[in-house]
Amino acid sequence: MVNTKLVEGLITDGARLLCELDRQGFPVESMFWSHLPDQDYWRLVIGSPIVSKQGGMAAYRRLGALLQGIELAGITLEDISLLDSDSGEFQSFVSLASASSRLAAGAEWLEFEEAIVYRWTGAAVKGELTCEASLGELDQIWQNERKILNLPALLITLEQRQVTLRFHPQHGPRKEREIENVRFNFASALRQTRSDCQVNWL
Repeated sequence: MVNTKLVEGLITDGARLLCELDRQGFPVESMFWSHLPDQDYWRLVIGSPIVSKQGGMAAYRRLGALLQGIELAGITLEDISLLDSDSGEFQSFVSLASASSRLAAGAEWLEFEEAIVYRWTGAAVKGELTCEASLGELDQIWQNERKILNLPALLITLEQRQVTLRFHPQHGPRKEREIENVRFNFASALRQTRSDCQVNWL
């Protein structure tokens, strides 16, 4: 249980945890810290379809096993509410988070007075690069393209040559079809910067 103030280390831990869950194939539709004012503590809320598919106990066991293999400063299973993303309880948490005042957008999260949002929606596009590239290089290519065409901020992950694109949570809970619209711009920017490189969408 995280009382009163959510420290920077726990916010960073949340981003690290989400990255690792994605890497290990644990489905995460939404994820955010939510402050419960009546009890004055913070919960890390994860909305996942695995809860309805495997049941709550099995889902928590799998999450607990994954947590044991991740080096985190302070997040424990007791700090997490793992919920079906279609459940009323989860939607109540979403409403609480989205009703709060926005403070700032971090590199990987959106900060509110009563919430830290890492992901509103699971919408993503994946592709396979035909070249070797670093995550830093891909981030810079997209940043340059954004400045020219006023495009949305993306969270880009890279596992070997497989690249995944998601909207930064600052853009809100956008729809699946909207993330698909960035495919052309990303592929075009990549090709202009690295003529030896293309992306084959999966």
